[in-house]
Amino acid sequence: MTSWAQTIPVFVVFVALAFVPGWLVVRAFGSRGVEAVAISPAVSVGVLAGFGTAAGVLGVRWTWWVVIASTALSVVAAWLVGGWLARSRGGRDPELHLKRRLFGRPRPDVVIACLVGVVLALVTILPAFGRPDSLVDSPDAVYHLNRIRTFIESGDVSLFNPAFYPNGFHAWVATGLMAFGTPVLAGTNVATLVVAAVVWPVGCVALVRHALGTSLLVTYAAGFASAAFLSFPTTLLGWGVLWPNLMGTAMLPAALALMLQAARTRHPGKVLTFCVSLPGLALVHPNVIVSLVVFILVWFATARLRAGVLRHLPWRVVVRDVGIVAALVVAGIVLAPLLSPRLAATQAYTWSGQVSVWAALTEVVGGRLMVFSVLWGLLALIVLGIAWVLWRARQAIPIVAMWLTCVALYVMAASSSQGWTALVTGYWYNDKVRLAALAAVPGVVLVAGAAPMVRLLLHRTRWVQTWNRREPLLAAGVALALIPALTVGLHASTRYQLLHNFFSPGEADRVILSDQGRASLAQLADRIPAGEGVVGRPENGSPLMWALFGTNTLYRSIPITGSGDNVLLGTGFADMQRRPDVCAALARNNIRWAIGSSHTYWLDRPALTSGLMNLDRVDGLEKVETVGQYTLYRITGCRLG
Repeated sequence: MTSWAQTIPVFVVFVALAFVPGWLVVRAFGSRGVEAVAISPAVSVGVLAGFGTAAGVLGVRWTWWVVIASTALSVVAAWLVGGWLARSRGGRDPELHLKRRLFGRPRPDVVIACLVGVVLALVTILPAFGRPDSLVDSPDAVYHLNRIRTFIESGDVSLFNPAFYPNGFHAWVATGLMAFGTPVLAGTNVATLVVAAVVWPVGCVALVRHALGTSLLVTYAAGFASAAFLSFPTTLLGWGVLWPNLMGTAMLPAALALMLQAARTRHPGKVLTFCVSLPGLALVHPNVIVSLVVFILVWFATARLRAGVLRHLPWRVVVRDVGIVAALVVAGIVLAPLLSPRLAATQAYTWSGQVSVWAALTEVVGGRLMVFSVLWGLLALIVLGIAWVLWRARQAIPIVAMWLTCVALYVMAASSSQGWTALVTGYWYNDKVRLAALAAVPGVVLVAGAAPMVRLLLHRTRWVQTWNRREPLLAAGVALALIPALTVGLHASTRYQLLHNFFSPGEADRVILSDQGRASLAQLADRIPAGEGVVGRPENGSPLMWALFGTNTLYRSIPITGSGDNVLLGTGFADMQRRPDVCAALARNNIRWAIGSSHTYWLDRPALTSGLMNLDRVDGLEKVETVGQYTLYRITGCRLG
């Protein structure tokens, strides 16, 4: 696929697969409104990943019929539970007929706000992406693309295929690709586009309306604000590539909105819907749950302190509750890595290039992350939004506290490599980029809050008072227009260059596999019989032969895992004629071919694959064909010829 027009049917399939299964479930619980739509992707992914894992354990091949059956079972179960909840509350609303209960009554302003966010996202993302089959400069992309291919080829989208790893993103993408047999690379790019351009804006609209109110101005501002940040979704479309983290963060606004709604209304259906969304969030990426817990704790503590200041609660109760939360947080931070070796390993992840505290603040508050200038327009809107919250929308003060917490976490990760800070930021791999993306979740609310603040300032300005009385909508229009003007408009070139550089890096060693290299490997892949394996240094891009062409490659990630046959063949391949253990590993993995190349990606680990260098000098190989920078060899040693 080389044209975005070709991807429209695939785009529609992914949108439907993200929203429809979950939407049917949450509607059956009795949830309504934009929150029900916004949280649907988390529930949909939970259905796909959960039933997909069960099908894999039972040996049932994952097909669209199984998807439909899984959705139907989930909806029936939700309908039964929703009916039981309704009976416990006096029965379902008799004035709402079945059609109204199922489809609701969409508000035009909410629909328009969501569409504004979608259009802005598409306009800013698509040009920088280039073609649908563009390959991003990221070693993580190799793993994710290959796992999606594994899911499709095996018909098993289980959590354990091929090894334990959250399967929410991969199961959703693999299921969507099965509809038309879409190529893995182009289809995955379309899937990430749906996450960034549809799931995220809808969630942002839901969150802003719950935090700042449901006025028309705030609702429309939410749609514009969803495209305000470069840290999310722009950066996570290329950095990492953290596609599962991208998806989880995109779902956070909806989960946070539903949490606020459930806490305010205490409606059993809302509470149950929130709980049902949690497995899907966890199966996309576990640190999404950690992020949500952080937001909930900050919201609770801030709400308690505000209640004390307003004398709604005695201070002894406030101090007691906040103290309990603080004690639980400290205990959790200390004990969690002791109880979970996996978490301890994550917290031990280190990054180089720490900066000063002031530089870190400039990056996260001023948006100067991976770009060369402060995003003054975005910064101005955040300041105006905070002013609006503190002046007129004090119920949203917990949102400001959430944003400040994200800023503090970012500064810790960006400026420190000490062990005590890693205990806190290790849940996000001590990665400041992930934390900058997290700060965009409450940040969207602050940017949206700038619109009513600007309108208020216009009304209070003498020289426009008469103008405002004559054209009351004009001030609101100016306030709304400032959001895209100061973000999408003012920083358009910066946004484009940031994302474009991920997909079209200027240095050759930053390209995993060029278009020419892809064509070369495609030609060589035709020479390899189906099922027979091929080995090559992962840094030459050959692991992508599995994702792109279905060629059975030994290595499917960059770099390789440092154990087992991976290292044995990587270091001992050149000595196959004298190493029975190497021959046994080749036979065990059905490796009959080797790929050599002069191309090397920057993330090079030569010590792990020293035996795969200079293949033209290795005994037991027969040169078959050279295309471009790649040469295919047939293994004749070890009696495999």
